[in-house]
Amino acid sequence: MKKPTQLLCAIPLLVSLLAPCASALDQATALPVATASGSHEQLAGNIHSQVNAYRQSLGKPGLKRNAGLDRLARQHSEFMRRNRGKFGKGSKGNITHFGFEERSMMAQRGMGMSDVGENVATCSRTARPANVLVEAWKKSKGHQMNLKGSWTQTGIGVVVDADGTVFATQLFDNIDHSHMTLTNRMRSF
Repeated sequence: MKKPTQLLCAIPLLVSLLAPCASALDQATALPVATASGSHEQLAGNIHSQVNAYRQSLGKPGLKRNAGLDRLARQHSEFMRRNRGKFGKGSKGNITHFGFEERSMMAQRGMGMSDVGENVATCSRTARPANVLVEAWKKSKGHQMNLKGSWTQTGIGVVVDADGTVFATQLFDNIDHSHMTLTNRMRSF
């Protein structure tokens, strides 16, 4: 049997040896994620207001912002910014729904959401990016379906690149507190 004093001396030595490895691992694996700067959050708020005004003009209720969905949307907008130009040719090469299934699962299992929808867009060289983005979504049949959908929650993430290009993601969702949803969620563990 080892004496407790030997063990107590060995623990700090072990920690001091492994600490540099842990910090190197964090630096090597950490991915930059957009932070919600004031101007980006203001732009997300403008998009939210315009989407709600559009929905209300159609007799639909406004959407409530959800902090968890905002975070997922911001992360995806940052992903599009970091990988711009890699998704195809022209301006469509800057946007993608890549990873939507994972975002949907995170919203469903981690936040108790039911159905999930997503709109993505980008624009540049405009004084009113929120207007341009929402108008583009309104003119696209698939995006318009999301704008008009029977959602209750939304998350909006906006990232602006150094050249002024705006990347936006809007997630749509519903909180589902039904017994079957909770039962199915528990079965997945």
